[in-house]
Amino acid sequence: MDDDPRGWLFDPTTTHGLVLAHRPEDRAPVHCVVSDVVWQEVVRLLRWAAADTGGASRLDSGRWWRLAAGCADLLRRLPGLSDELDEPWCPTGPSGGNRPSGSARVAAATERLACQLRSPAPMPLAALAADIDELGAAAISALAEQTSWMVPGLP
Repeated sequence: MDDDPRGWLFDPTTTHGLVLAHRPEDRAPVHCVVSDVVWQEVVRLLRWAAADTGGASRLDSGRWWRLAAGCADLLRRLPGLSDELDEPWCPTGPSGGNRPSGSARVAAATERLACQLRSPAPMPLAALAADIDELGAAAISALAEQTSWMVPGLP
């Protein structure tokens, strides 16, 4: 597969194959269904992250907003899905510290999630949640960096 996600990410046949590759072997149907749901959502998030808006700031703002909202929606559902699989739920949040720009963070988180999607290795949902949380936080940062207004009373 090509390293550029736009070469394979928007191909339905390829992404369907990647989603199915994450199905666990010799598991109950519920494990397959949860796997399919989660990885299809990851594909959708990666598509939002990789979408090209041609530099139109209004479109970029909408893309960042939809990406952050999609991450939040999946994060909201992951504890219940993890419970369905009888997996322990103890995710870690995004790491703190000095961070690059929001768009650079989105690119890094997108790269990590794309590598995970392309690798059929099993991954606990709590570990996946940390990367999804980072992607959503990065999208909010990118959105905030585009905003031109200032909070009154702050420098």
